[in-house]
This record gives sequence, structure tokens and C-alpha cells, in this order.
Amino acid sequence: MEELSEGKVILTKEEYLQLLASNERMQDAERRANAANKAKSDFLSSMSHEIRTPMNTVLGMNELIRMTLGDAEMSIGEKIARVVGYTDGIQHSGEMLLYVINDILDISKIESGKFEIRPAPYHMEKLMEDIIPLFRINAEGKNLFFSAEIDDELPGFVEGDEVRIRQIITNIVNNAIKYTKEGSVVMTVSGRTGEDEVIYDIAVRDTGIGIREENLAHLFDSFERVDSAETHYIEGTGLGLAIVKNLLDLMGGSIEVESVYGEGSVFTAHIPQKLLSDEKIKEYKPATGPMLSESRHHYFRNARVLVVDDNMTNLTVARSFLEQMKVEADTVSSGKGALEYIEKYKYDIIFLDHMMPEMSGVKVLKAIREDENKYHININTPYIVMTANAVVGAKEKYINEHGFDGYIAKPFRFAELDRLMLEYMEGEDADSGRPPRGSSAMGRASGRNAEDAEHQGAGGPPPGMGGPPPGAGNVWDIDYKEGIETCGDENTYKAVVEAYLEIQDENAGKLESFWRSDDWQNYMILVHALKSSSLTIGAKDFAGFSMNVESMAKDYLAGNNIERNLGYLRGSYNSYAAAYAAVCNALREHMGE
Repeated sequence: MEELSEGKVILTKEEYLQLLASNERMQDAERRANAANKAKSDFLSSMSHEIRTPMNTVLGMNELIRMTLGDAEMSIGEKIARVVGYTDGIQHSGEMLLYVINDILDISKIESGKFEIRPAPYHMEKLMEDIIPLFRINAEGKNLFFSAEIDDELPGFVEGDEVRIRQIITNIVNNAIKYTKEGSVVMTVSGRTGEDEVIYDIAVRDTGIGIREENLAHLFDSFERVDSAETHYIEGTGLGLAIVKNLLDLMGGSIEVESVYGEGSVFTAHIPQKLLSDEKIKEYKPATGPMLSESRHHYFRNARVLVVDDNMTNLTVARSFLEQMKVEADTVSSGKGALEYIEKYKYDIIFLDHMMPEMSGVKVLKAIREDENKYHININTPYIVMTANAVVGAKEKYINEHGFDGYIAKPFRFAELDRLMLEYMEGEDADSGRPPRGSSAMGRASGRNAEDAEHQGAGGPPPGMGGPPPGAGNVWDIDYKEGIETCGDENTYKAVVEAYLEIQDENAGKLESFWRSDDWQNYMILVHALKSSSLTIGAKDFAGFSMNVESMAKDYLAGNNIERNLGYLRGSYNSYAAAYAAVCNALREHMGE
């Protein structure tokens, strides 16, 4: 480079080419930065639409409900029929909001490097058994044909993050259904087996609109959505495929896509999973009881466990499960009672219900940590929180903030409890042909637990509060098959139902008392317990009603939307009490009482 007068310079050819290349790199970096900013701006604009649209529906439908309930000329039956129709719109919109929020949280965690894959044993056939009916329903809702073809010679019992595998498959299949106006969506499951792993090849073929070749390269990018005149009506964040790609990368898998614009697409996910046995998919036995296979059922002889829960139904399930594992199980129905047991007896594991009257599981654990001398024999015992609070991040909060050692969501199944027990003690394979039965299979308190019986409720006639609200139809139907699967077998289910009915009169009286005195804290705690026990017996609709009531009470106690929430709590009581009575009456009729 030669310097001239007036600040001018002469560049050599080589220097000139280097300068051009540097300028080109800077321009390319600027273009990419601008493109990234535009993509995020477009994404935020899309999110604004995705959030505002369902929110407008929720607010609009809620206003219509208020207007309907205030119409003095409309009959009660007509009001309920209209309100039920409006709640369908609210439900759909709420689900859409939840999808948007979950997608944003997932992609945020992935990009920040805070997302973890959590392997655990599961069976691929059971996973497919759970999700395929949902895909059929979604497809039939659009008049599409859906089918699934599974190579049943593949190994089925594997280790991996089952929750994220479900998310991957669900995102791919639902994406195909969303972008297919007519025709079919076909899922095939094939694979390859190595020495200690199996790679599942899950292909989803659709007859949808297809993808233009120039858009394929950006299909899996975060904050990118392939939009066109044909897709503007599709709901969603556009993050689904980006999440799929990132999850597969974290698992050591991959995804590929073939598409012909105007004809359809094929997405194929390759998912490696650790092989746990040679058991084939076709050898899987449906979950009709706890004794599915030796690998899923263990005995923990000489182990002693304490279960603390204010709900008799939950105690009955836990005690029955533990006795089938040959565990000596103590049960207590209050936090204060738990402290007495923890001070006197040494336990291998202690299960604490989170939400109990007077003293929650969190307060019990705090009392133990603050007085280690008094409770020294159980200072090193693992404390497991039992809760129906199964939202994303709940487990981490209980462990990191409250000091629990583990977490199990209610209602839990036998296999889940079995897996958790294995984390803290050694178990021996059980003989699945001769499942042990405890003396308390009918849910009666005995031995050391007898002193708790008075706190768990006595039997009594139904409160006579009527059936479900007029026009409610079969909204309080019970899925007995699912209840039996949750409880493990019919005998345990019968015991749990008896426990559920045994305290109906007591619960109904408490509900009314709390309602009349505006004691919404204890009202919420009782409704929370009913939600959990109702899920256990298969009363999912009533559990959903309970979840809504609990949510309103929690919001009210937090000081939010006080007038609205208090109006709901006071106004919904009669319907809630009637629904509870209807569920109990249906159970008695089913049990032949």
C-alpha cells in the first residue's frame, strides 16, 4: 500500500481483493443479523396474534356467560346449555394458549443450554398405545384417514426420556394433520437394533400441501415459519419442528424431510434409545395390573416406609401398592401426626403430601430440618413430595427450593412408585405369578395405623345433595377401566372406591361449612384432595371441575381478580356439591351397593 497526498492511498491488487472480501463478510454478517432480527420481529408479531386471538375468545366467551347467567327471562336448562357451549370455546382457546407458552418456554430452555434429557425405563408399545388414539381423533376431526403401522418385532422395553419422545412424535404427527386438508396421514415405526441400543425410525407421511424446495432449508430454524397464502389459517407458534430438531440433537438422533409441493411430505425421525431387554413390542402386555413383568415389579423386604396424606383414598392406594412390594407401610393423615412418627420410628423413605390442612408437607420438612436433634433418626432419610401439582418446573421447585429429595405426581401408578423406590434402595425381582396381598387391601386402618382412623373419616349415607346440574348430561361419567389401571387391579380399585365413598358425608359437610364461612383456604385444600382422589378412581370430568375450582380459589387467595374469583367460588358451590354427590352415586351403583 502506497500513501499519497491528501490522505489518498494506492492499494496493491492483493490488498484490494482482501478489502473486497472483508467488506463482503461485513455485509454478509449485517444481512444475517438483519434477517435474524426480522425473523424474531416476525415471530413476535405472530406470537402477538397467537396470544391475542385465543385471549379475545376467552374474554368474549366469559362475557357471554355473564350475560347469559344474568338473563332473567332464560330458563336454567337453556342457560346451562349455552354456558356449556361457551366453555368449549374457552377450553380450546386455553389449550392454544398453553401450547404457545410451552413452545416458547421449551425453545428458550433449549437455546439457553438449560434443557435436560432425563432417561428412564419405558415401553414403546405402551407409548404408542397412549398417543395413537389421540392422533385418530385429531385426524377424524378434519375428515382425514389416519393409520399407524408398527414393526412388532422391534425391541420394546428401552430407556430414554419418554416425555420428550412423546413430544417429538406428537409434534410431527400433529404438524402433518394441521397442514393436510384432505386425504391421509400415515405413521410407520421401523428400526434397527445394535448391541445395546435400538434406533427407532418413525416416519410420518401426509397428503398435505407440501413444502417448496426453497423453504426446506429453514424448516427447522427457531423463529422461522414457512408461511404462504395456503398456510395463513394454521394455528400455532411455528416452533414445533425447531423443538423436535433440538430434542433429537440432544438425544443423538436426527430428522429428515422429503416433500413435493402440492402433493405431500414425509418426516422421518431417527431416535436412538438404550436397550433394556430383548422383549419385543408384540410381547408387551397391557397395563391391567401391577404385575406386568419381572423387570417392572420388585420386592423391598425389610423396608419401612411412611406415607403422609390427608386423603384416605390416596393412603389406601399407597398402602396397597407398598404391601404388594412387601414393604412395611405406616400411614398418617396429618402433618403433626407425621412428626410424631418421624420422631419415634426409623424409615427408609418418607412420602409427604404437599397440600394438607394446618401443616403442609413443606412445613413438615422445614420443622424437621430446623430441629435435627429431635428428628435425628430420620435426618438422612429421603423425603419424597407427593403432589397433584405436575406443571413444568414443579419437580425442580420442590427439590431446589423446599429441600425434598424426590418427587412423585398424583395419582401415581404402581410402576412409577416401583421405579422411584429403586432409586433409593435395592429391590429383588418379584414372582409376577403370585402377587402378594396385604391384610389392608380393603382400605381399613389396622395395627399402628388404627389410631389414625378417626381422622380419615367414617362411613355414612350420601348427603342427598341431588344429581348433576340440569342439562349436564353424562358429564360426570367415570372411566372405570382407567381407574383400575391406575390402582393396579380390581381388588385395589374396589378398596380405593370404598375409601372414597367412606368419607363422602364428612367431605360434603366440610365443603358446605367452608363455603358458608368463606374459608377458601381450607375449601381449596379439600377440593385439591378431591381432584387427586377422583383422578385415581377414573372420575376425570369431576377432577377437571375440581381443578377449575382449585385454580379460582388459589387465584383469589393470591389477591388476583378478587370479585370475579369470589363470585365463581360462591356461585359454583351448588353445582360442585351436586357433581360430587353424582359421582359417588354412580360409584355405588357400579359397585352394586
